[in-house]
Amino acid sequence: MEKQGSVIASLSDQLRRDISLGIIKPGHKLNIEGLKRTYNVSHPSVREALSLLVGEGYVGFQESKGFRALEASQEEQQDIIRVRAELECVAFEWSIKRSDVAWRSSVIAAHYALSEIERKMSEDPLNAVLEWDDRNRAFHFALAGNCNSPKLLDIIATQYDLSRRYRLMAHANDRSLTSRARWVKNSAEEHEALKQATLEGNISKGQEILKKHIRKATLHAVGAAPKENEA
Repeated sequence: MEKQGSVIASLSDQLRRDISLGIIKPGHKLNIEGLKRTYNVSHPSVREALSLLVGEGYVGFQESKGFRALEASQEEQQDIIRVRAELECVAFEWSIKRSDVAWRSSVIAAHYALSEIERKMSEDPLNAVLEWDDRNRAFHFALAGNCNSPKLLDIIATQYDLSRRYRLMAHANDRSLTSRARWVKNSAEEHEALKQATLEGNISKGQEILKKHIRKATLHAVGAAPKENEA
């Protein structure tokens, strides 16, 4: 049972990536037999993974038509980002008020790991983006992680994971080397500023940077005009 669970988790990760990066196109019919052959897994594993992705908003299901990759929604993205920004600012404030050496050290460590992968993003974004997103998640959760509210962190985790599709979609789009370098520079500067606000214990400064950083999410993945950053 544990092996099947790990197969389903691995397949779900691959399907999320392929849908987000446009390898599986929006609206594409997800044939279970075809996916079984492509990903070399069992029929039940494919069905379980697709059912999981239905709940996450990557895949749609209709009894008569089966599974399809869902179109992305700019309105949904904006709503998720707005909620995420507000909640992470609350968690940051609560974390600062309980600041200690262990927490500040965890923020420094997460920032260091993120800064390493940011260097790769300007050169090879498609191959670096999954690791970047994991490290970006770890850094944001380090900022929020001292809030002493498991329920708040659970809600933030849900919003972050729901917005993952849009981050990956944005980085799947072609960008010039100049644009990509500018994005990496801006993102790295904002992460550095967030780390410094944490070390200084500056709630208002950290919240201002955090809210701006998250809300600068790239919308060109779903047809809007491109912006500079993706939180």
